[in-house]
Amino acid sequence: MSNFFVSPFLFWAGLIAIASPIIIHLLNKRRFKRVDWAAMDFLLQADKINKRRVKLEDLILLLMRCLIMGLIGLLLARPFFSFDSSGGLFKSTRHERVIILDDSLSMNAQMAGTTPMVEAGKTITNWMTTLASNNATDSLTLLLTSRPDRALYRDEPLTEDTVNQVLEDLKGLKVSDVPNQLVKTLEEVEEMFDPASGGSSVNRIVYVVSDFRQRDWAPEAQKEVMDVMRRIAENAASCYLVDAGSNAGDGGDNVVIESISPRDKALITGVPSEFEVTVRNLGSAAATDLKVRLAAGDGLPLERVIDRIAPGDTGAAAFTYTFARPENLDDLQPVRLQADIVPDDGDNLKDDNQRFFPARVTSGLKVLIIDGDPSSTYGEGASFFLQKALSPRGRAISGLELTVADDSELTNLTLSDYQVIYLVNVYRVDDAAREALEQWTEDGGGLVIALGDQIDEESYNDSLYRDGEGLLPIQLGGIAGDEEAETWALVDPQITAHPILRLFDGDASPLLEGVKVFQWWSCSIPQAAVDSGKVSSLAILTNEQKTPLLVEQAFGEGRVMTITTALDLDWNNWPTEAASYLIMLQEMTRYMAPKRTGEGVVPVGAPLTHDLELTEFRPDGQVITPSESSLPVRALPKTAGEQSTTWQVRFDDTGHRGFYQIELTPTDGGEVNKVLFAANVDTSEGDLARADRNELKSTFEGARVQLVAYSASLMEMGATKSRSEYWRWVLYALLAFLCLELLYGYWLGARR
Repeated sequence: MSNFFVSPFLFWAGLIAIASPIIIHLLNKRRFKRVDWAAMDFLLQADKINKRRVKLEDLILLLMRCLIMGLIGLLLARPFFSFDSSGGLFKSTRHERVIILDDSLSMNAQMAGTTPMVEAGKTITNWMTTLASNNATDSLTLLLTSRPDRALYRDEPLTEDTVNQVLEDLKGLKVSDVPNQLVKTLEEVEEMFDPASGGSSVNRIVYVVSDFRQRDWAPEAQKEVMDVMRRIAENAASCYLVDAGSNAGDGGDNVVIESISPRDKALITGVPSEFEVTVRNLGSAAATDLKVRLAAGDGLPLERVIDRIAPGDTGAAAFTYTFARPENLDDLQPVRLQADIVPDDGDNLKDDNQRFFPARVTSGLKVLIIDGDPSSTYGEGASFFLQKALSPRGRAISGLELTVADDSELTNLTLSDYQVIYLVNVYRVDDAAREALEQWTEDGGGLVIALGDQIDEESYNDSLYRDGEGLLPIQLGGIAGDEEAETWALVDPQITAHPILRLFDGDASPLLEGVKVFQWWSCSIPQAAVDSGKVSSLAILTNEQKTPLLVEQAFGEGRVMTITTALDLDWNNWPTEAASYLIMLQEMTRYMAPKRTGEGVVPVGAPLTHDLELTEFRPDGQVITPSESSLPVRALPKTAGEQSTTWQVRFDDTGHRGFYQIELTPTDGGEVNKVLFAANVDTSEGDLARADRNELKSTFEGARVQLVAYSASLMEMGATKSRSEYWRWVLYALLAFLCLELLYGYWLGARR
């Protein structure tokens, strides 16, 4: 009965009241006493003639009075008609209002003193208040595009008892840092119509409340969104696209910080580190005199000004920062870098005016030198000259930490501790060491193979070259050159723009002219490897055969550099040319090192992962979130059933921008190890250009999808569309029957 009456119990009371005229009629009949006398015979004979007419007149009067009592009960019960959204009358199926609310970052863009998110909140609040006040049987399902798999409300009845809690929750609803997942949210709604889950028995009306930016709603770029919307419209009673950003214009002014990019391979204490903060102008007018601020930890921020950025272009602010070197290197801590645009007046979206970067500072690049021909005499041997070049004496810190070992120790070392490995004149590499080196290089390590007179040609070709599939990019053909050192070849750079050789271009080219190479390994490079770009010859010798001197090869995520001459004084005079020798090896080492300065930067919503060795750290740890709260975390095997001691910590709850820090305790109870991460918002949310309304309308032409501007009255109409009360008509009918009963009763009384 609640599908037809606001107060069903009053309707039942009216039905019961119908009995009152009947009872009164019966009681009135008992008020007369029958007395027989002679003259009545004539009257009874006349009464028989009119008896049928009188009974009919009394019955009509009784029915009128019963109907009046029923109308009074009906009036008090406030009856209504039920409509579906397509106009069907007396539709008994209930309505579920499904709202998809876009809570992405762009919904916080300023427009005429408000934001699309504020307007959307007002719309939904007014709408649900209307539904509750009408005492409709509708229910609410509310999904946010930032978390489509967790509905804020699912099929919640909108009664006066529940709507207050819903409205209270909506007051605290804010935009999310998590990127928009519109397609996934629409697919969640589409699953509601699946007959297998009983979805076809509910009359659903779908509302998508968004600011309709091109990023999410451009028909040509977002075909998947359009397709899912059409499928939903086919099953829904009706589908509305409510434009909460209809007052926002075409975008407005907005600049975003796209990145904080270190130029170095590693951030080293005591060594100046260069950073570049990139800013993009997503507005329609040029941005001028942008002040960019970079702060490191609690230190004083640095400021730079970008003079002008044209619409759609980027500008960069360069910063140089030197991380303090602690007295005890074990006290090294990650540093939190934050870039901001200040002030941000005139920017329509301020949430993308900052960027976070986790500076994982180290004491230096870890370099391992494997010397295959160590010398006990001071000043001799390749490792001696390498150490002098990579870590020269003086006040300046090179930023390289060197470890020297001989080839017999190679299999006992933990290669993952190093970023660059030099194999210097190593006689041969056994299978175990080769496999370890291959895996390490594939994972991103930088391997430098420097040849010499101790090399086993056959072993290198079979084990390291392996028909072009191994670590060695060249096939060795024997030692060539002048053993007496009376003739020599010079160095001829081939790719002067390469990071290793660019410092020897132009005015600095004479630095290599004094290098004389007396002996070298003749070799060949497969043409197929050169054509594919896998192998390249950076420099050659000026001998008749044009023998490659520096050969680079990509290997997995890492790279291999081969030097076909020695790094000591046996085959050349290069170490005596201190400037070129030092510069070349310093640049080579930094180039070969994997770039790890970007580690720890993730988009908001992406999981944090960190590998740990169970032999070094306990599996239980904690994560410090941007709100400074502490959450427990535990490492698990990377693969179920895996017996490896390398486990992985995974943390998924990264729904807010800022810094996250995983803290792990060593097994020996030492100082807590801190691993810093930074979660940043998706900068594409800063593109405030709006989708073309006419294009959207033409895309959904023929489908039951209506694109409407924000309007509270529209939403109220949608709320009352399923019910129309008709108590006024009942009142008019009651008054009419009261008058009719009065006149009819007066007429009967006058006749009789």
